[in-house]
Amino acid sequence: MRMCLLVLLFLLKTGFISAQNNAPETKFLVQPYLQFSTQNGMYVLWETKEPATTLVQFGEARANVEQLVLDREARLEGTRLMHEVLLDNLKPETNYFWQVTTITQSGERIQTPVYTFKTAVKDSSAYLFGLVGDTQRNNRTPWAWGKIAEKLWQDRPNFVVHAGDVVDQGLDKNDWVDNFFPNGQILMSRVPVYTVLGNHEQDAPYYYQYMVAPAPEYYYTFKYGNAQFFMIDSNRDLKEGSEQYNWLEWELAKSTATWKIAVHHHPPYSSDSDDHGNTARELSTLGVSNARNLVPLYERYGLDFCLFGHTHLYERSWPIKEDRINMKNGVVYINSGGAGGGLEEFAPTRSWFTMDLQIVHHYCTFSVFENNLVFKAIDHEGRLFDTFQMQKDEAKGKTASVLQPPAPQFNTAATLFQDQTTVNVSAAFEGLQIRYTLDGSEPNRNSPVYTQALTIKQSTSLKARAYTQDGRASRVVTLNLRKMAPQTAQKLKKVEKGLKFSYYEGTWTTLPDFKTLTPLKTGLSTQVGLAEIGHRDNQFAVVMEGYIDISQSGLQTFFLNSDDGSKLYINDELIIDHDGDHSAIKKTGQTILAAGKHKIRIEYFERSGGQFLQAGLMDEKMGAVPFTPFQLGHE
Repeated sequence: MRMCLLVLLFLLKTGFISAQNNAPETKFLVQPYLQFSTQNGMYVLWETKEPATTLVQFGEARANVEQLVLDREARLEGTRLMHEVLLDNLKPETNYFWQVTTITQSGERIQTPVYTFKTAVKDSSAYLFGLVGDTQRNNRTPWAWGKIAEKLWQDRPNFVVHAGDVVDQGLDKNDWVDNFFPNGQILMSRVPVYTVLGNHEQDAPYYYQYMVAPAPEYYYTFKYGNAQFFMIDSNRDLKEGSEQYNWLEWELAKSTATWKIAVHHHPPYSSDSDDHGNTARELSTLGVSNARNLVPLYERYGLDFCLFGHTHLYERSWPIKEDRINMKNGVVYINSGGAGGGLEEFAPTRSWFTMDLQIVHHYCTFSVFENNLVFKAIDHEGRLFDTFQMQKDEAKGKTASVLQPPAPQFNTAATLFQDQTTVNVSAAFEGLQIRYTLDGSEPNRNSPVYTQALTIKQSTSLKARAYTQDGRASRVVTLNLRKMAPQTAQKLKKVEKGLKFSYYEGTWTTLPDFKTLTPLKTGLSTQVGLAEIGHRDNQFAVVMEGYIDISQSGLQTFFLNSDDGSKLYINDELIIDHDGDHSAIKKTGQTILAAGKHKIRIEYFERSGGQFLQAGLMDEKMGAVPFTPFQLGHE
């Protein structure tokens, strides 16, 4: 036995065999994976533990060769920790081999195995895509995401869509590098995954670092084969007139895809037992109202499927239109939240819209060819538990019958200005006529016709709507424009570092009226956040007050990021209203300030779950920059 151990140690020392921790995968913080495939391109990303060079060698799969060929390369100059490489000028629907080689600053050469991928298929070809949701860490069944990724890979999907809650805590890097990426590596090294933000991502910078999508990234659209996908952030406002609502209205109206599919995290329809009202004591709202704001657009423009997660269950609806089952023109809603998070329960009575439901870790697949689709839901053991086939009427499959034209959209550099601003108004289609008003009245067929950019020199409520040639009108859209002079800085005798805080405890779903409350304690915090404020896990509130030092006069864009609700006041004026029970998400607001010190007040409350509070200024180059202790003070 002693002799065997000595031989083993000798072989390890001399390098005849490798120790496990010398394997290439242990050298990466995040092993290489694929993102955002098109017919002509594929992104490869990875993260190293120390700055390293960036090289991907790749080549088209060939027939009748004795060994694979990696005859092309993509590299980036210099060294870095996070590596993002676009492999472009590829052929559609073509198999490629690829391999990463990276050399660290300390001179260590790391090379991966050779992987494969296939570029996006041609528009007329068959394809299969997977659906997963809520791959977040779960201590009860920590194996779930790894097992789902392995089973899904066995189906050899062309790509995967992910309905959010990629990780448990988006601001915790360990959740990304210790759970999501290593467990998903078998799938993600060969198949691109298109994601949307869940509430657990906390709108964290890591999400934008690790995921590739067109700007602004938190919503986007992509086409694959004969389908178009509309990827939506349901943490943000989705009401009529919101940024994403306006974008989606245009994208759906213009889509010529045979299959139209929306993906977001929160459910418009759900039978969960307690996420939408505790069904042990009250009626459920049967879904999230913010997500349901988009349902009229889905129905108007012929969406086929709405895919989501959030509740850790499987539920498929009947086709629905106008809150009724409609087998001809309804939208099918699929809740697939079973790829990792702890499983939940259904309400004790069946919902009117439910077709099938299961409490199990699972994934889904969609096999598509022309106007034919086969759907499957498969559990973590590989057992099929739900399936159906759909065949579309090809005449109705591509473009929706647009009875009401999409509303116009505004484009302006600033809605808040000192002297003047310019506004452009555009229509979704050629042939639509835009009529507008500047006095706050509703536009009609007699209102002025928009022909060129508008120069606005006074505070104005601009309203517009689009008309078809036969007189059908869009909904009215409004843009409020405000002229203001810079607010004068405060003249203060003495300012010390830090903001004063007051701490409260109570049960709220929105910010309380703090004038009626007595704080449990007060103190000072050198930053906007909760780190220096002793607090319990849930059901508390904080008010922070003092002064912010503005270095340069002009338009200032502030941001708030909070879980749950918050408000930001500058000189007693509400700049950002971020109230409500929601996950960590960033919201911005603007005002015009003279250089110097200005009064600041931040209100915050935490109901349950995660706690987070951050505030700062938006920088054109660096993005959201939190306030530093040097900017904050109190008298």
